[in-house]
Amino acid sequence: MGYRIAEVAELVGVPATTLRYYEDIGLLERPARGGNGYRTYDDADVARLRFLSAARNLGIPLADVADLMTAYDVEDCATVAHQMVEMVATRLAETRTRIGDLVALAAHLQSVDARLADAPTAGGCGEGCPCATAAPAPLTDRRTRVPLTRGPAVPAPDVPVIACSLDAGSMADRVSDWQALAGRAVRRDQIPGGVALQFAPSPELAQEVARLAAAEQSCCGFFTFTVRLAVGELRLEVGAPDEAADLVTALFGAAA
Repeated sequence: MGYRIAEVAELVGVPATTLRYYEDIGLLERPARGGNGYRTYDDADVARLRFLSAARNLGIPLADVADLMTAYDVEDCATVAHQMVEMVATRLAETRTRIGDLVALAAHLQSVDARLADAPTAGGCGEGCPCATAAPAPLTDRRTRVPLTRGPAVPAPDVPVIACSLDAGSMADRVSDWQALAGRAVRRDQIPGGVALQFAPSPELAQEVARLAAAEQSCCGFFTFTVRLAVGELRLEVGAPDEAADLVTALFGAAA
C-alpha cells in the first residue's frame, strides 16, 4: 500500500514541508515516485518517520538523530535503545537546568514588575529610576526572598506570597532532586490543591522523601507536605496555593 506525502504527514503528525526537509538533509531517503510523479511512501517509511519524529519531539539534536536513524536501520532494538538512553539523559539534565533557570527568571521578572509599577508619573528617566534598575541583581545578592506569584505584583495581605529563598544554582539542584524522586513514583493522583505521589515503599526512599520535604519547607514555606508511611505504602501529598499550581506540576509531575 502506498501513501502520498500529505497522508504520511497526517499519520506522523508533522508538516509535509518537514518531511521534505528531512529528505533534503539526508535523514530520510527520497521515496519512490509513482507513475503520476508523486512521492509514494510505504509502511516501513511511515514507521521510520514516526521513530524520527519521536526523537525530534524529545529535543534530540539533528546530528544525534542522524546517528539514531543509522542504528535504526541496521541494529536491533536493544542497541538503539541503549544509544538513545544516553541522549535522553543529556536532554533530561539540560531540561532540569532550564526549569531552575526559568523559575529564577520568573522570580526576577516579578520583582522588576513590582518596581516598575512604582515608577513616577512625571519626569524623564535617570539614575535611580525603576527603568534603570530593572537589570538582574549581582550574583552575590541573589540569596534573597523573591516573589514567584502569577498574580498581583504586590499581593494583598490575605494573598499568599509564593517565594523561594534559594539562589539560581541551588534552585536548579533542588529541581533536579525533586524530579529524580518524582521519577520513581509508581502513581500520581490529583488531590485538592496539589498532587499525591505513590512510591514502592522502602526505608531509604522514605528517608529521602522526608529529607527533601523538610529542605523544601525551609526555603519555600508555601508548600505543604504530608508523608504517609504504612505497611506496603509510601505516599507523599504535596499541596500549594492556586498561584503555585504550575510550579507543583513542574516539580512533581501531573496526575495521571
